[in-house]
Amino acid sequence: MKNNRIMMLFLALGAWSNIVYAQPDVKINIVAEKEIIVQEDGKDVIKRVVADETIPGDVLIYTLNYANKGDDDALAVKLVDPIPSDTEYVAGSAFGKGAAITFSIDGKEYEKADALGYMVNGEKVIASPELYTHIQWLVKKISSDDSGVAGFRVRVK
Repeated sequence: MKNNRIMMLFLALGAWSNIVYAQPDVKINIVAEKEIIVQEDGKDVIKRVVADETIPGDVLIYTLNYANKGDDDALAVKLVDPIPSDTEYVAGSAFGKGAAITFSIDGKEYEKADALGYMVNGEKVIASPELYTHIQWLVKKISSDDSGVAGFRVRVK
């Protein structure tokens, strides 16, 4: 009887060690593009191309493509992207369906655009978009095998 209990314990431990716990696995791919106008069938068509070279005044579109490759939902996912140096955020250009979008001027504190500010002589001053250093998207849920897109525009200084 004692040997049967020991054998049952080993079988239970062996089965337990084969359990795989479900978990999310969010992958992000970031692309920087710019729009160019090309002729197709005698008409001007706007196309996006990878922004290999830029000059001051160019507007770049940063796109974050994200996907949950795991076997469980990802909850309260924070996607954060710094605004590249030598660029400035184009006001109102951040997008991300279903995401709460907030901004930072220091990479630490995030607020909605109309609440983001800093103190001057004891008074809060709302930060202008050219002062933004980071953008954050809070996505409530990314289901397993689901994906989404977020992004923003910047102007090259």
